Amino acid sequence: MMPRNLEKNAFVRESRRQQILEAALSVYIRAGYHGTNMDDVAEAAKLAKGLVYYYYRTKKELFTELYTWMFREGFLFSDALLEASKDMDPVEQLMYYAYGMFGANKEKPLMMQFYMRAPFDAFAVFGTEKWEEGAVKSDIHRRSLADIIERGVRQGVIPHTNPSSAANSFWSVFVANVFEYSKLIMGEQGALENEADTFRAVVRFCFQGLGVEYDLWNCCLEKVIADNRKGEPTYEGL
Repeated sequence: MMPRNLEKNAFVRESRRQQILEAALSVYIRAGYHGTNMDDVAEAAKLAKGLVYYYYRTKKELFTELYTWMFREGFLFSDALLEASKDMDPVEQLMYYAYGMFGANKEKPLMMQFYMRAPFDAFAVFGTEKWEEGAVKSDIHRRSLADIIERGVRQGVIPHTNPSSAANSFWSVFVANVFEYSKLIMGEQGALENEADTFRAVVRFCFQGLGVEYDLWNCCLEKVIADNRKGEPTYEGL
């Protein structure tokens, strides 16, 4: 067993690293990779700049760990949604996945904003040798949607389409609509009067773009919301 002092020091170090990562994430969302500097990260973390450099010698080192952390947490959350919905039919699973991401954005809105920015900065963060790996990892949510859509096309419940392109459109429209409703979702204008109606407004054009009939996707929406009131998926990674 680790001596108490060593255990305490390890806890303090890990807490400090997490504090810096969360500060870097908030600055990155506002300024992007090239617009972020270590002074701003230190200010956001409420730490001396020298302490930030003690944990991360360079901005690149800091962002490599930030991206690695976010990709890992995003994968775990995406995988949990897919596992929990694996026995659903494709349209219901697609709705369940979208509702899980909706809830994640409500709890941790920086997550989705990170995934919107990450592909554009993967080259700068990972360099020439690993940027493609970084771009692939940042694309996990779109690829998860593509897998569901492909299964739906095979089963005939989603009209014939290119799953990858359809997933890209679905994800882009979903994110754009989540941003549009972000003030409501984040509670800046008070509690949501009707979360089901808000979520319906967010996903309406996503499912219309897939050619899925309203009665089908709305039925899945009502079922997913009702089921998840008993145990809504949460994003606990951040």
